[in-house]
Amino acid sequence: MILVTAANGRTGRSVVRALVAAGHRVRALDVAPGVEQLLDTGAAEVIVGDMLEPGDLRRALDGVRSVIHIGPPMHPREAEMGHGVVSAARRARVEHFVQFSVTHPQLEPLLNHQAKLAVERVVLTSRMPFTILQPMHYMQNVDVMRTLHDGVLRQPYSLDAHLAHVDLEDVAEVAVLVVDEARAHHYATYELCGEAFHDAHELARMISAAAGSSVTAEQSAPPASTTGETHPTEADDYREQAMSRLFEHYGRYGITGNSNVLGWLLGRPPTSFEGYVRRSLAGAPAEPVARP
Repeated sequence: MILVTAANGRTGRSVVRALVAAGHRVRALDVAPGVEQLLDTGAAEVIVGDMLEPGDLRRALDGVRSVIHIGPPMHPREAEMGHGVVSAARRARVEHFVQFSVTHPQLEPLLNHQAKLAVERVVLTSRMPFTILQPMHYMQNVDVMRTLHDGVLRQPYSLDAHLAHVDLEDVAEVAVLVVDEARAHHYATYELCGEAFHDAHELARMISAAAGSSVTAEQSAPPASTTGETHPTEADDYREQAMSRLFEHYGRYGITGNSNVLGWLLGRPPTSFEGYVRRSLAGAPAEPVARP
């Protein structure tokens, strides 16, 4: 049995689908009741449980051989959750612990990177065989169909910032690979990044070319402040600060990475942004036929 944590999120759902397609029995854990829908995609078991609750973790780890730990993004207690999962996995004598981290976790100003790095430190001293995956900014952060519908690619930082991207489907494929061939990937840390850096104008042009429809890039305002609420929560405050720091960093520096490791693992070139766009277009539902 393979346990996937935060399985109801975008990353978790992609990883669960890839594992199931490869023939693995998957137990999906998430605090959101929506995780139960993963039974429909082939998960063997689902648990609605909290990574901050030791009892829920004991139940989730019972009989588990491997763990793929995904932390909930932009959560003020993500590092605490990760520490709890590692400790519970040690007690359960898990054979292989796979952590989803982030490219360049040492970027201290970024709160989400700080959390991932804190979990990496615990994993490194866990005495468990581990693999740490450090994916880059996902291509899926650009919703191709919504962008085409609006005719505008919007982002809340400089349109001239060059960012590396990675296809989440490539990342999920690597997650399956390191589970299938676990011994070959014990004690490894892998940066997972696509081949090219693009600014927003270039992304818009690629979408336009593939779809045959005009798309422009536009810098949008950051998401509305959550602290304008009468009683903002700790999570609201943390998320706002984390996103503000992330957008400031991207706008000033962009973010870079190298595609060599991902290409070596996949045995092929990583998916290009153009390839991601074409796949998105091919998977889009057909336009409804007008009826008299």
